[in-house]
Amino acid sequence: MPAVKTPAPPNVGLPGTGGRGPHHKLPTGGGGDGEWSNQPPGSRGPRERLIRARVGLAVLMSTSVTLFATISIGYLWRKGQVVFDRTTHTYVSLWKPISIPPLLWWNTLLLVLSSLALELARREYFREDIVMDEWLGIARPTVRRALPWQFLSLLLAIGFLWGQIHAWGQLQSQGIFLGSGPSSQFYYFLTGLHGLHLFGGMLVLVWSMIATFAGLRVEARQITLDITAWYWHAITLVWFGLFALLEICK
Repeated sequence: MPAVKTPAPPNVGLPGTGGRGPHHKLPTGGGGDGEWSNQPPGSRGPRERLIRARVGLAVLMSTSVTLFATISIGYLWRKGQVVFDRTTHTYVSLWKPISIPPLLWWNTLLLVLSSLALELARREYFREDIVMDEWLGIARPTVRRALPWQFLSLLLAIGFLWGQIHAWGQLQSQGIFLGSGPSSQFYYFLTGLHGLHLFGGMLVLVWSMIATFAGLRVEARQITLDITAWYWHAITLVWFGLFALLEICK
């Protein structure tokens, strides 16, 4: 007798599907199953856009870090320069060290706390239960869970920039200005350039907060906040290096 073919059973009872087929699960937008991971090859789903955005950020930050590293090398080279003094017949340094304002320690603490607050906001945006509520239109928990951390991070960053400007004022009250010498020139330039980088990140952070109320899709807000947070962390690490350099060479 010919073999009898038994029809394959339908896709029921598969793990994670609740007996409704493997494609029933709604996209969560949190980096897990669904739209973030089940995209066909070559598609540009949220996961692919997130990866591309992170790669772009890495390229941008490598350029910025190279810029800061080059200036720092120039800082150390200029500090080590000496000239021959015909009076004493010895080599003397033209470098006039400046006293770093103690306020920079408090500014560093503000920047670290700002980075920590933004990381907490980023983690809230990638929690499956929170994003699922937004996908289903039940509620907008990111307004309640993530927005306060974003706002706190912005306030702390403003405090950091205000502190940096106030530190400039303290130096100027001591008669140390931009043209006072190589050490002051490097100090103003390095701290000012870092402040501009942070200010750019603050603008993006403000946009991500506005987007919360502008009806932007949740995955777009996830990507924006994720990139902003990693940028923030990188700027914080750059400041650690600059602050250490200024302390060593003061």
